[in-house]
Amino acid sequence: MNDALLILSLMAAILLYIAYRQGKHMEGLREAKKMFVNVLPLLLLAFVMVGFINLLLPKELLQSWLGAGSGWKGLVTGSLIGSLIQGGPYAFFPMFDAVFRDSVSTGTAVAMITAWGMINVGHLPYEFTFLGSRFVALKYGIYISVPVLAGLLANLLFG
Repeated sequence: MNDALLILSLMAAILLYIAYRQGKHMEGLREAKKMFVNVLPLLLLAFVMVGFINLLLPKELLQSWLGAGSGWKGLVTGSLIGSLIQGGPYAFFPMFDAVFRDSVSTGTAVAMITAWGMINVGHLPYEFTFLGSRFVALKYGIYISVPVLAGLLANLLFG
């Protein structure tokens, strides 16, 4: 977390300097404030969810379903969990870090993160409406297998 904070701080300082030189720094800060106000409720809800998930899900249960010894069950379950989690990186990664990081195998983590990035069940109604059921079935038929295969490959390489 410290490395990310350092890198983001450095990037923000550089961009602020460039904007200042162009006389656009106040506009940039107003945009940042607007985005902060919009994202803050999502962040708070994500942290509340993480707190309750940590409280209600025993580590042993997570370890048995998603840990190193879970095999295919972990890869498939991790992919399913990843595909069901909604929200951007500001919601997903803090939850992943707090709830799953110490409980999942490398392969399961890769499968979960890959599924989160590829599969968005919140898009399904729109995809069916605008793209048709045949296309959606083909897309998800492919998309469902990729996270599991990515997790398997990660287990083989880094396991």
